[in-house]
Amino acid sequence: MDNQLWDELDASYQFAPEWSATAIVTTRLGDDLPNPTLTAAGLQVDYRIGNWTATGTGYYVSIRSAESGARTAIWLPAAALTYAIAFGPVALSDRNRVEQLEGLPGSPIRYRNRASSYWRLPGAHGWPDVFAADEVFYDFATDRWTRNRAQAGVQFRLAPNTRLQTFYMLQKNTHGAPERLNVLGLTLELDITR
Repeated sequence: MDNQLWDELDASYQFAPEWSATAIVTTRLGDDLPNPTLTAAGLQVDYRIGNWTATGTGYYVSIRSAESGARTAIWLPAAALTYAIAFGPVALSDRNRVEQLEGLPGSPIRYRNRASSYWRLPGAHGWPDVFAADEVFYDFATDRWTRNRAQAGVQFRLAPNTRLQTFYMLQKNTHGAPERLNVLGLTLELDITR
């Protein structure tokens, strides 16, 4: 078993009714890994019109090799288009994203499709909401579907600005290692703008 800690800080600003920007900083630490094994910083810009959201993103990512500790720098530009709808307490979305991993051999391009659902259960404060998602990855360099990442869990609304998620995630890789990851996750979200 490998325990890992993923930290992410998002700072968002809405500068028009349809436009928003988010600065993102991420780190990843692990028990059996040279730390930090991943650091990333980027900027995301969203444009919303109706049920659609168009997103442009640029990330700088530094990854350390688990074997040697050597760092690899990756520039990751990405574009996505998301469609979201809601039926009362149920929200559904589908995101289509294309990204390039500049800095890896061949600068591979990936397509990612993520379908997700969220169900806000009725009830008293603290009653959990249910969510599920499935994301598939297509690698143009190998011309095949290379990864499937399925996730399901519950979210507790602890306070107006605090949410706690517990989830199970199964990731299967058809090209690369490890072939299978079973993840039990815990995410604490704090909204410090309220």
